Amino acid sequence: MFIDLDCRFDILRLSKMLKHRINGQSNGSIKKIDQEHMDFDLWNNDTKKNPTYDEELYSLCMRRFLFIRCYDSFQFLATLKTLHYRIQKEQELHGISVHILMIDGIGAFHWIDRASTFMPLGATNRKTPSLQTVSETVVQEIRKLLLLHPMLVIATKATIFGDRYSMTETKRNLGKLDASNSRSISSTSLQLPYREYMPSVWQTFVTHRVLVGASGLEFSL
Repeated sequence: MFIDLDCRFDILRLSKMLKHRINGQSNGSIKKIDQEHMDFDLWNNDTKKNPTYDEELYSLCMRRFLFIRCYDSFQFLATLKTLHYRIQKEQELHGISVHILMIDGIGAFHWIDRASTFMPLGATNRKTPSLQTVSETVVQEIRKLLLLHPMLVIATKATIFGDRYSMTETKRNLGKLDASNSRSISSTSLQLPYREYMPSVWQTFVTHRVLVGASGLEFSL
């Protein structure tokens, strides 16, 4: 199950890449081609004309990928609160259990919520939930979900490089991460070159962190 909070995931491209891979497997091998040729094939390949294309396999694979898009914290919280029932429905209809929950952009609404904390909602005087309240609810709902549906939870977020780190220090730390085994580096011996902005309730909930080099993305689970 993929929850898109950044609203950047291209489901159409995923579909075309899957068809491209199925075509390659059905032809006996998956050819290694450069990105430019792959993009051209993805957008111009008509799978209906390919007699070896397996539509049933494609449909089976797509049914195993559940996609949800949220545009603000309220939709995200509502999704988490109803996720148990949605997973149950998928199990009843297709017999599919969710084993991985991926949340793309856990900090996507952080700055919006922070800026609107003291702003009235619509014509009422009711204030929007605080960052702490939203994060606490997110953690609580995920904990409840894991009790009912044990699964791997992966969350990504963009990183913010702090001013206290120079570019030289940043490259040196990233080089250490690339060149060394992560198990041999303790949290006290290596300071990661980014500033944490998520609330403490979320930070304590995360069990593992992986900093993905130059892309500036942190994968947390």
